[in-house]
Amino acid sequence: MARISYVEKDQAASEVQPIFERFAKALGRVPNIFKAMAHAPVFLQKFMEFDGAMRSTKLDRKLRELAYLKTSQVNHCDY
Repeated sequence: MARISYVEKDQAASEVQPIFERFAKALGRVPNIFKAMAHAPVFLQKFMEFDGAMRSTKLDRKLRELAYLKTSQVNHCDY
């Protein structure tokens, strides 16, 4: 069982509804991580903006992932 409950579509704030609808259309479901983030609608919205900016970079996908991994290593991140 999750420590943080998931916000289902019918319980989501109005500003979260379009995000949930995009996931449902693209994936056929809303991933649980985003259901958990939906407890803080502004956070979820800003995260989606950040994710969109990261995906729109001209950097090759593999090189971008390598940069994430190296940054985690340099900062001694366990996860």
